[in-house]
Amino acid sequence: MKKQKDLSVIIPVYNSEMYIEQCLMSVQNQTCSSLEIICIDDGSTDNSAEIIREMQSRDSRIRLFQQTNQGAGAARNLGIREARGKYLAFLDSDDFYCDMDALEKMVNQCESLQVKAAGSLRMKLDGGQKRKDALFQEIAIQPFEVKVYRYCDLQIDYDYQSFIFPTDIIRAHNITFPQYRRYQDPPFMVRALYYAQEFTIVDTYLYCYRVPNVAARFNNSKIKDLLMGLQDNLVFASEKKLDKLFRKSLERLEYEYGSIIFHNISDDDAEAIELLIEIGKIVKEYLNINSYIVRPLRQMLSTIVDKASSSEEELLSWMKQQDILALYGAGRMTRVFLAYLVAHNLKDRVQWIVVSDTKNNPESVEDIPVISVENYKEKQSALLVTVSGLYQKEVEDVIIENGIRDYKLIDDVLLCQLQAQMIEEE
Repeated sequence: MKKQKDLSVIIPVYNSEMYIEQCLMSVQNQTCSSLEIICIDDGSTDNSAEIIREMQSRDSRIRLFQQTNQGAGAARNLGIREARGKYLAFLDSDDFYCDMDALEKMVNQCESLQVKAAGSLRMKLDGGQKRKDALFQEIAIQPFEVKVYRYCDLQIDYDYQSFIFPTDIIRAHNITFPQYRRYQDPPFMVRALYYAQEFTIVDTYLYCYRVPNVAARFNNSKIKDLLMGLQDNLVFASEKKLDKLFRKSLERLEYEYGSIIFHNISDDDAEAIELLIEIGKIVKEYLNINSYIVRPLRQMLSTIVDKASSSEEELLSWMKQQDILALYGAGRMTRVFLAYLVAHNLKDRVQWIVVSDTKNNPESVEDIPVISVENYKEKQSALLVTVSGLYQKEVEDVIIENGIRDYKLIDDVLLCQLQAQMIEEE
């Protein structure tokens, strides 16, 4: 009988010949003395498998399995079945590990605190630059404190790659990745941590991921998978009375992915519309609001108005009619939108960059002064919200609280398209 390893690192691989060597080397360099590296080639058509075999010939810790293309979820599930480790970690083949002693620290902290799971901090590679990612905003980790967290208190659902999970609990509760091409990770993570009950956070940077263009990764069929994944978590949250998770999943549906869903569903797509209706029933019952309609469905029901207001031509026409503009947000998307305004000779109309709090923001963005929303209330201009995803919800709440009515949310898909164009031009 094979001796149990401390840790199994599971890596689904599909056409990753550009990154797989860096990925595997980052695991090989980990100081964790007892680990195995499980690679599942998911029907690659490039040289990924050959590269893995060559590295395997020099490192017996690498195990290679191959299957016909079934998706990353099926590949990870195969890895779970084959794993010999006490803990499981998951790494995507185009990403890599950072701190060499991260996995060792995570295993040791689990053992010393006698908890089942551990999370870590994370880096992201965005536009060729590596920077810290904002994880665990539900937890005040500065100054960093070694402690045990109850999952029911925090109910986090993202960034499962930054965790190690208990193999025995995963198998005992038959927790697997659903066969979705999108949003398969949160349903796995939520269940794994819920049944682990407690976890700890380790002061180390384990994971670095390459930031994708989110909008470009979706099409009609993947939107249905996204909806099924969101539905899974809404149902689980409802059954287990996880209120934070329910509301977080609803915000992801309505704001983080709302525009992407809207742009990838046609009005004759019965299956996707039925999914939205079913999700709407779950939300209405949980919130006890019979009139509630989830945001993507509201957008579809007012298709003509929404398409007119969100179309690029209408937006440009509207902006040209404004003497003064202000942009809400001082981040990357605002800079992307400013470049777009330069191309259309409209940047000189932008008089202010508005933020919720000037404390952690620059004094100006491209020579445009940054002011707080409190100060902006005294100005007279049209306000464009140039943030994306869940930040739109946060900003819209602040705007409404401050009694501002003349504003427009710039469409997520347009912002992502402009960002992609900028990256190509660079």
